[in-house]
Amino acid sequence: MSKIQQLNGVVKTYAWGSHSVLAGNRGVKRSDLPEAELWFGDFPNGRLPVLAKILAVAQTLSLQVHPDRVQVAATPNLFSDANHKPEMLVALSEFYALAGIASEIQIIEAIDSMGTKSISNFLIPKIKNGDSISNLLSILLGSPDDLKLIPELINNLQKIANPSDRQGWTLVVANTYPDRLDVLATLLCNFVKLTPGQAVYLPPRTIHAYLNGVGVEVMAASDNVVRGGLTIKPIDLKLFLDIADTSAKNLESYLVVPENLVNGKTWNAPDLKLAELPLSQDPQTHLLTTETIAFVWGGEVLLSAAKGESSITISGDLGAILPAGRFEYSGTGSLWLASQG
Repeated sequence: MSKIQQLNGVVKTYAWGSHSVLAGNRGVKRSDLPEAELWFGDFPNGRLPVLAKILAVAQTLSLQVHPDRVQVAATPNLFSDANHKPEMLVALSEFYALAGIASEIQIIEAIDSMGTKSISNFLIPKIKNGDSISNLLSILLGSPDDLKLIPELINNLQKIANPSDRQGWTLVVANTYPDRLDVLATLLCNFVKLTPGQAVYLPPRTIHAYLNGVGVEVMAASDNVVRGGLTIKPIDLKLFLDIADTSAKNLESYLVVPENLVNGKTWNAPDLKLAELPLSQDPQTHLLTTETIAFVWGGEVLLSAAKGESSITISGDLGAILPAGRFEYSGTGSLWLASQG
């Protein structure tokens, strides 16, 4: 491909989305339906190896995992497509999530921070006696709260929780699923709080959930999702546990530090790359080493091939596919570039 191609974004309306965030970026009035994702790519019937999204998370998503290539190849009948699904997200607002399994010390600290003795007595002896994470997840996910632990948790957190810390988001989840033990499974995970410009990378098999916030995401072109809890949708706990990496990893191993460009920043992870280029009315140039998806947050941009062979103006839900090589850009807002790493 030698010319810039127009790429029409697709808005996805899911219950966990926002009525205003994505609509505002497109310059239209508040949406009647909750808009969760704005997709840029040609999945599922195209050739691009990645899919880019702007996410507007207004309600918590399910606790989920995505398979790696080996798992998809071994059991293709269990998945919707033949690709693995690593993901990387850069926050546009404060963004909250769960990512991977925490260390035993951190899990116990998280449990004790809930200030609920009955829950500490229920979980901590199991952990100290060597119960595996897989066994704990099988006990908690999708299970009814027969011991009435969650009402006590909600009552305690209403007194002590700060809306922007782990206690506050645990309270949100507990209020959403007050009759199930799913919320206790979140205490096994690393709690992620990103500020704008910070990024998290989720390798295949990582247990995770997005809780709240706006962000730009790039992933392998796939829709392979296996849910384990925190949802009213069907779960497949056996497959979830078969796929999940339940080894402990510290939070820092999931965070991606940006690299500075001459104008902008780039975030690099295995198989994935994102770049943000601030815009002005003065034309600037940027060199791409591979075919790249381009889209805009909060403005409009004129893109031109370096040799003047093609040009396009993009904004809102209109993006572009840029060929490898040098291109020129100018406009307002921020230009985002998503590609294979």
